[in-house]
Amino acid sequence: MNSKEQKRLETTSKQMENAKEQTDLSSELEQDLENLGLQRRMKQLELESKFLKNQNDELL
Repeated sequence: MNSKEQKRLETTSKQMENAKEQTDLSSELEQDLENLGLQRRMKQLELESKFLKNQNDELL
């Protein structure tokens, strides 16, 4: 294998490694966004529950 082929192989290897890292980061970001959405929904349900409890207490 000559030096030009060796250099091309190294470049391709680095590009593949970078692509894998970007894919991993994209997956992590997607999971983080999903978790934030779930946390937001849990907080919303908590506030709705408090509101309904207060309304119920006022009716009694």
